[in-house]
Amino acid sequence: MNQPSRKKRERRNAGWFWLAALCLLLPLHLWFPEFGTGALDDSYSSSASGKKAFYLLLDHESFQTERNRTPLSVLLQTLDYDETVCILGPARYPSPLEWSSLLAWVEEGGRLVISANPKHPQFQVEPLELSVEYLDEVERENMPRVEKKEDDEDKEESDLSLLMKGEHDLIEAQASTVFPDVPSLVWDTNARVTSATGQALVTAGETQQAVRLHHGLGTVVVSASSEIFSNQSMVDGGSVAAFRLIEAAGPPEYFVVDESLNASGTSKVVALLIDPTFRPLTIQLLITLLIFGWWRSNRFGPILSSHILPRHNIVSHTDNVGNLHYKKANGRALLFAYIKQLFSELNLRHFRGEEHRVLDPIARRLDEDPKQIKRFLKKAAQIAKSKKVNRHQMGELIRKLSKIRQAASPGKYQKK
Repeated sequence: MNQPSRKKRERRNAGWFWLAALCLLLPLHLWFPEFGTGALDDSYSSSASGKKAFYLLLDHESFQTERNRTPLSVLLQTLDYDETVCILGPARYPSPLEWSSLLAWVEEGGRLVISANPKHPQFQVEPLELSVEYLDEVERENMPRVEKKEDDEDKEESDLSLLMKGEHDLIEAQASTVFPDVPSLVWDTNARVTSATGQALVTAGETQQAVRLHHGLGTVVVSASSEIFSNQSMVDGGSVAAFRLIEAAGPPEYFVVDESLNASGTSKVVALLIDPTFRPLTIQLLITLLIFGWWRSNRFGPILSSHILPRHNIVSHTDNVGNLHYKKANGRALLFAYIKQLFSELNLRHFRGEEHRVLDPIARRLDEDPKQIKRFLKKAAQIAKSKKVNRHQMGELIRKLSKIRQAASPGKYQKK
């Protein structure tokens, strides 16, 4: 009996693959895995800035804790007045209509906890005469910093990444609280809460960082930073202070962690396809593509010869960008981009104060002094921050930086 050829057996086995893929897609109409909102710092995220650990803490310490992904106007119609709504560092803040619904619910006895997002902490609640704003220069200078050892101060001063810091970066401040079991804590913030009638719960220097207000029969707690609720804060011992802030709004019984503002405030170009409204259409589209792929995977007739297109210069766009910078006669943008990429590849941010661990191997391969390379990197970063850089000077600096970049990769570096 003749055995089928190897190619026929492979085509026959491939048919089982398409059938298995179809069997996996069909049940998605009945069950679909749950996904988060798409934000990196929501209660679904396990990253350092996420709040999954704090959500699990609330779930463990309360009678019931749940997430909400429906609009706030719909949520408030189903809530009792003994529940606490937590809005922790949302991607967007409530709209005026949503604020009106929230405050009406609080006035009847509800409890609300809202913390600012460090990326854009500014928001205002006019009915409460309350606002959250960025710290000004004087407040940033007078903010009580966390006491560090001399070695830590030397590391911070010698960090090359300080040259790239912004004016609204987070500050590690030493804050005091009204909670007996947490009189002081490390508070990461870049904003302040302004309220004339609220009770200060957390203060850093002369700034209010968290306040409690009574509105009607309910309570509102506002925090200038949501970093205290992050996974990193839970690891560093901030869980007690974070729970006390939530508890300041009322007894720890029923909590609702809102994710609707994260879902509606983050980009959902791809996530829109798996939204419950459009999900059936997406599954049907996937099934259609699967059947089309199965159909196209079967040969019918001889293979057609491919049409070979003429080759183009694959770096033509790079040439055009170079010509534009040459006509502008300012190499500052190119130099700044190159230094930023080089610092990222060298991971200098993760070796704060211990840059020698990165620079010593590079210095050995270049036969140069590590201190000389460190001074050169600082000088290049300072020049890149100037308004204009001569293109000849830019070329010399990038040529030297490229040697350092090449020496940082032992497998690619060849000593001449």
